[in-house]
Amino acid sequence: MKGTTPRPRRDAGRPRGAPIAEAVLAHTLAELAAVGVEGLSVERIARAADVNKTSIYRRWPTREALVAAALEGVAAQVTAQLPDTGTLRGDLIALVVAVAGLFATPLGRGLLRAALTESAAEEVAALAARQLGRGGHGLARTVVARARSRGEWADGARGEVVVNALVGAVIHRAVLERGALDGRWRGALVDAMLYGALPRPARGDAGAGVGRGASAPAR
Repeated sequence: MKGTTPRPRRDAGRPRGAPIAEAVLAHTLAELAAVGVEGLSVERIARAADVNKTSIYRRWPTREALVAAALEGVAAQVTAQLPDTGTLRGDLIALVVAVAGLFATPLGRGLLRAALTESAAEEVAALAARQLGRGGHGLARTVVARARSRGEWADGARGEVVVNALVGAVIHRAVLERGALDGRWRGALVDAMLYGALPRPARGDAGAGVGRGASAPAR
């Protein structure tokens, strides 16, 4: 309409700060979920967040840096939401529930799509895969610290191996098998990780057929 004063963009003037950054990162994740790495457009993200494209590049000089910042926030959010159930088994089941819940959302599917894509945006796909790994390490530190405080963690056991195996199983189940991630499956997965597939030794036959830290408590 003639004579109407244009609405200023969110990044016009000062102060610039967290609300703008949060809006940009949120729209980056939405863009990733909607079109994947191949179609990700910084210009479209800027329009959606109502900021200038130059403002985005000032804070994140490359598309890779922008995607990294957005994905880092996702990993931190999953870690922060992991409840302390009071047992290692409960914590691991909660971890599987959290990861399965993430991958059931458009955002989680976009994250997987970014990590697994075979496209010209190879560096962004590698970045997404690294961020998934870093998120797993954060989850591992949280779970292991709690388990150690309860005396539930074997010396020499590697938390990132346990977490990566669980996350990988969830991805395999959801993406390749397209199977249900129900409570029975989650419990069976965690029990296989905790107790292994080998039969437990009979009482008085300790050490036969199981490795260090592999014996299971009575259930």
